Amino acid sequence: MPDLKTYGRHPVKEALQSGAPVRKIYLAHGSRGPEMMELIHLAEEKHIPMQTVPRPELDRLAETDKHQGILAVMPGVNYVPWEKLLDRAREKNEKPALLLLDGVEDPRNLGAILRVADGAGMHGVVITKRRCVEVTAVAVKTSAGAAFHIPIAQETNLNVVIEKLKRENIWIVGCDMAGEKPIFEMDANMPLALVLGGEGLGLHQLVRKKCDFLFHIPMRGKVESLNVSTAAAIVCYEMVRQRM
Repeated sequence: MPDLKTYGRHPVKEALQSGAPVRKIYLAHGSRGPEMMELIHLAEEKHIPMQTVPRPELDRLAETDKHQGILAVMPGVNYVPWEKLLDRAREKNEKPALLLLDGVEDPRNLGAILRVADGAGMHGVVITKRRCVEVTAVAVKTSAGAAFHIPIAQETNLNVVIEKLKRENIWIVGCDMAGEKPIFEMDANMPLALVLGGEGLGLHQLVRKKCDFLFHIPMRGKVESLNVSTAAAIVCYEMVRQRM
C-alpha cells in the first residue's frame, strides 16, 4: 500500500499523539508559532526525522497548498479483520456497535463518517474492497485524526460479513429511504451493526434484504435525502442517546 501523506496541523498532531507510524515530517520554511513548535517537540520526542523545505516544494509534496506548513508521511492505514471489532467491544465490556458502509465512494464522506464513528464510540467501521473508497490522505484529513483511532476493516464482500455477524448474534440495522419506521424507533440497546448506503444509490438490494430492520430518517423539507456522513451522525448518535 502506498504511503499516506497527512497534512494540516491538527491531523498531524492527531497522528503523532495516536502513535501512528510517522516516517518523516516536512516543514515549510518560515513556519512558526506555538502550535507549530508543539508539533516539532512531539516529533522530536518520538525521534521522527524532520526536514524543512521551501513552501512551493511542500505544496508539491502535499499536492495542495492547504497544508498549513506541515506534512507527515506514514504507511497506509493498517486494516484489521472484522472480528477485531467485536473483540474491541468485549474488551470494553460493551454491547457491540459497528458501522458498515455499503458503497461510500467520496473520501471526504468517508473521513467525516470515521470522525462521527469515533466520536460516538463505535467499535469499528467496515468498508469493502470494491464499491467503496479506501482510507486516503483526503479521508484522513477530513477525519481530523479519527482514522488513527477507530479500527477499520476492509472486507471483500459485505454480505458475507453480515451473515457472519448474524451468527455472532449481532442485529443488522439498515438506514434506507425504504425503511417503514423512523430511525428514532430503533432499539439500540442490543448488539448491532448499523448499515449505511453510498452516495446516490443507497443500500444495494441484497444488503437491504439481509438487514433485520430497516429505518428511515424523517425528511420534512423538499430534499429527499441527506449526505451519508450527516445520516451517519444522526444514526450513530441516536444509538448514543439510547445507551446513555
